Amino acid sequence: MPVNDLELKTFKAIVECIEEGSEKPSRAAIAKELGLSRTTASNYVNKLISAEILEELDSESQGRGRPGKPLTLSTSKRYAIGAFFDEHDWYLSIVNLQGQPVENLHYPIERMTIDSFIQVLIGGIKHIQKKYGAQLLPAVGIGSPGVIDRKTGTIIKAVDLGWRDIPLGRIVQNQTGFSCYILNRYRATGLGEAQHGQGQGVKDFIFIGIGTGMGSAIFIDGKLMFTTNIHTGGIGHIIVDPHGPYCSCGRKGCALPLASTDALITNVLNSLTDKTLLTQTTLALQYATEKTLTLAQIMQAAQDGDVFAQQAVQTVADPMCQIIGHLITIINPKKIVLGGPMATTGTYYVDYIEKKVVNDYLTPEIPIVQGSMDVYTGARGAASLVTKRVVELTFHTPDTWHLEQ
Repeated sequence: MPVNDLELKTFKAIVECIEEGSEKPSRAAIAKELGLSRTTASNYVNKLISAEILEELDSESQGRGRPGKPLTLSTSKRYAIGAFFDEHDWYLSIVNLQGQPVENLHYPIERMTIDSFIQVLIGGIKHIQKKYGAQLLPAVGIGSPGVIDRKTGTIIKAVDLGWRDIPLGRIVQNQTGFSCYILNRYRATGLGEAQHGQGQGVKDFIFIGIGTGMGSAIFIDGKLMFTTNIHTGGIGHIIVDPHGPYCSCGRKGCALPLASTDALITNVLNSLTDKTLLTQTTLALQYATEKTLTLAQIMQAAQDGDVFAQQAVQTVADPMCQIIGHLITIINPKKIVLGGPMATTGTYYVDYIEKKVVNDYLTPEIPIVQGSMDVYTGARGAASLVTKRVVELTFHTPDTWHLEQ
């Protein structure tokens, strides 16, 4: 259904008017907001309803005269796919145009290779395509590990996985016929928090994700900050200790080897070789029995008052406190949201950081809160990369859409 540039621009303006308004506007309200005649606005709205992008609701007004019917984005006609990769699993979410989840799917990866990483994702997308058919917008949003080139849909490097130059967007497009919009997984989670999580209704906030890797998403005036630098948001490689250990990137003192989940688990396991700790921490018995420890076990012990576990968590949290203190000083957000496995496994980690940042870094008392524990938050954030392009994806011509954001 090709349209000209003016029509495309007007369709987008109407959709944005509905998305960003605090109330559901009527046709008359849209005409007034956009400076259109009522007839022109109504014609455009009719086309958007016919394309199943908008729905017109029954009016609830009891006032004088004939009330205008409120317009909203479709909730049951068009859908988008979002995919999110975390540790060894793909999480896929199908959402409606309002970002509300319709179905969630989980695909574990048994062997962590590049080929299985890609093929499990492709299999999940094809399953959804078969089930939802023409109701799907012809694109997929992906939250992927690593440094991402958004223009080409390429994973430039995922250091903790040892990957470089993977043209994921092109592969997905070739094998599914869907275009592909890719972000770093923690930026995708930040979008999910902005839509339906701790960032909802907060124009200026920072999301920080901490797991085996680290990343951030900075929102200014309600918009996710993008720059031409593909490394933007990679807080794991901020130097926090010039004399610290070497990072996988080749530099010394990055936050990643000091503050990740791998760092915490490794520190604890190395410390438990000291036999004097055998009677001082509940983790010693767990390790002796199971020959390993999980992040959940360490965080639970800290939550339960185990001093050794608390000190171990504090050691990896301190570099993050340093980074957060600097971010607050520079950006002055209204809220900090901490996500990823480190922050969402129990509450001790986030509670400690909130107290320490306020006490040690002379920053304003800005709320530092735990992000969503819903593993599909990142997938829904990735899906928003598709839903915000609903007009282009519905009325596109071959040269009006591509991998660029």
